[in-house]
Amino acid sequence: MYPTVYTLRQTYKKVNKRRNYKRTKFFLNTVDPDLLEEISQKKALHTFKKAAAEVPAYQKFLLKNKVNAGNISSINEYDLLVPSTDKTNYIKKYSFEERCKYGRLPKHGNIDESGGTSGKATNWIHDFSEETLLSKAVNFEYNYVFDGENKDYLVISAWSTGPWATGIKFCELMEKISLVKNTATDPKDIVDTLKMFGKAHHYLLSGYPPFIKNLLDEQEKEINWKDYHIDIITGGEGVPLEWVYYVKKKLKPGAKIVSSYGASDIDIGVGFETPLCFFIRELASKNEKLCLELFGRDELPMVFQYNPLMHYIQPIMNKEGKPEFEMTLLDDSTVLPKVKYNLHDEGKKFRFNEMMQILEKYEPRFMDKLIKAEHNSLDILNLPFLCIFGRSDGTLSFDGANVFPDQIEGGILKDKELARIINRFKFEKKYDKKHTAEFHILVELKKGGIANPNIKTKLSRSILEHLQEVNPDFRESYSKNKTLAPKISLYRYEHPLFKKDDVKVKNIYLTKA
Repeated sequence: MYPTVYTLRQTYKKVNKRRNYKRTKFFLNTVDPDLLEEISQKKALHTFKKAAAEVPAYQKFLLKNKVNAGNISSINEYDLLVPSTDKTNYIKKYSFEERCKYGRLPKHGNIDESGGTSGKATNWIHDFSEETLLSKAVNFEYNYVFDGENKDYLVISAWSTGPWATGIKFCELMEKISLVKNTATDPKDIVDTLKMFGKAHHYLLSGYPPFIKNLLDEQEKEINWKDYHIDIITGGEGVPLEWVYYVKKKLKPGAKIVSSYGASDIDIGVGFETPLCFFIRELASKNEKLCLELFGRDELPMVFQYNPLMHYIQPIMNKEGKPEFEMTLLDDSTVLPKVKYNLHDEGKKFRFNEMMQILEKYEPRFMDKLIKAEHNSLDILNLPFLCIFGRSDGTLSFDGANVFPDQIEGGILKDKELARIINRFKFEKKYDKKHTAEFHILVELKKGGIANPNIKTKLSRSILEHLQEVNPDFRESYSKNKTLAPKISLYRYEHPLFKKDDVKVKNIYLTKA
């Protein structure tokens, strides 16, 4: 039986993709990482000049900030003289059309959204052509991390559905390189899918960390997870190492769990967790001096590598002295250019050689340990690193939904009785003994206030109701994960936990601060 024309075309495409992947991997294994940084800088200047010439809103933004694009001729001038853009000073100030190239919406593409501090969704417009570069990046990561071409995964997309960026984009991109089923956050559908297609396939399960963990915990009576070849890709929020170890124990030995980093503001594929990234986290967790040298604290961030030919990233310090970074999207096809855009994520950037030197300083034989841990000769990508602690603006992410201090405060103020007896609050994410993420709110009562269970109940109910009213992302997440209901702890007036903040001008909402 002779192959059909269709079969020949599909075989050619597959072989060509594999050839392109191997060529790209060889390049990233051998290229001088400083050369990549130089190219990134040149592309950033080019992107800046094009935005200044083609985007009406950016022209107004530069004029308002008294910046003449013609006078910016070096990357140093760009870094020092061109102001940052963000959601407040740029996205909310100008119309969609003004922020598009030539002041026009694209004819083909998509619109996705993310919830803001007020609960009013922010919409993001993408031209269809933007998918080309992102698709190539996703294909490379799929092959590099999961050996996708050789496993022929059946991908289960368990992200939240609706207009949110992650679920839409993930399916659109993955269906070009694999077979995808969009189950959304339906545990029964996921279990039924696995049973239906059987144990012979490799499965790539994707979703937010809390959902993934709850799925594995709560469906154990319905399915033996270790009977299936399941790898996991997750994102939207950071996970501690203990979470990864816990989840791996639920799966067949050798299962891979990989995190990714992105944002609807930029794109979903900014950075990905390579084996080297995870290994660095493990090394830092066991070596306090290395951890302090890298991160300046004993808290482990998420660690990702990113492609500097797609994103130019420059570290900065915000007004509170926390490390943030500006990001320039280096894709000419982007209809809404992002120039020196600040997500207000707290994080640090390391050049590849910089990271290698620090590792060698504290772990001289780290490469031998890495290869031993991976049980093979590892191909290291000469790409820079982006380390993410979380949001710098007092925000925490729960199941992919950002929760803001003013949203919690709004829930308190809705009840006049609560508003009279509560002085201030903090909130945090904790993990129980089973590594389930919990939403904790720590509340300081006013002078003379007496704690009682009734106050806890009213607080939790009022805050939960308000969050569902003003935060569409949280409402969607809570509808699928009831463990996100806030847990309240009450503290007397001027308890040391709050008293220590009196020397600061602003309230400190996150307990880690």
